[in-house]
Amino acid sequence: RIDVHRKENAGAAEKAISIHSTPEGCSAACRMILDIMQKEAKDTKTADEVPLKILAHNNFVGRLIGKEGRNLKKVEQDTETKITIS
Repeated sequence: RIDVHRKENAGAAEKAISIHSTPEGCSAACRMILDIMQKEAKDTKTADEVPLKILAHNNFVGRLIGKEGRNLKKVEQDTETKITIS
């Protein structure tokens, strides 16, 4: 199930999207959403950088960061991105 929270912040430039499924289902839905965003950015010649915000449950943040930040650094290096977890 995918929920787009339009009413909660109707005037905001950003909308929260919640995906409820198994980890595999969430990953697949996220990839499909990102494909749509990438196509839209290409079709409309949007700026080279587009911010993407992901909410992660506190239980997973430590694993995302990894020991001494290794996991996060690897993702940043492999994808040439800057990721901030706050």
